[in-house]
Amino acid sequence: MYEKIVDTIIDVISNELDIDPADLNAETSLTNDLKVDSLDFVEISLALEDIYGVSFDDDELAKSMSASTTIGDIAEYLISLGVSE
Repeated sequence: MYEKIVDTIIDVISNELDIDPADLNAETSLTNDLKVDSLDFVEISLALEDIYGVSFDDDELAKSMSASTTIGDIAEYLISLGVSE
């Protein structure tokens, strides 16, 4: 389950940021490695909400936007929202 969600997140990020998915993995930091800004983060979040039919809490989303946020962290957050695949 976790790996499938990570793969979906990688697909979304690679499409949104025009990055080769082979360059991304669960340990990739959105801000440190990819230099994602707040607008990019919102676009990625909206795409994931559409795919999984969930809604991110705005306060949680703001806290998530830190230098240490990784693709794996996003997968864990989605799982905590009840996403299973």
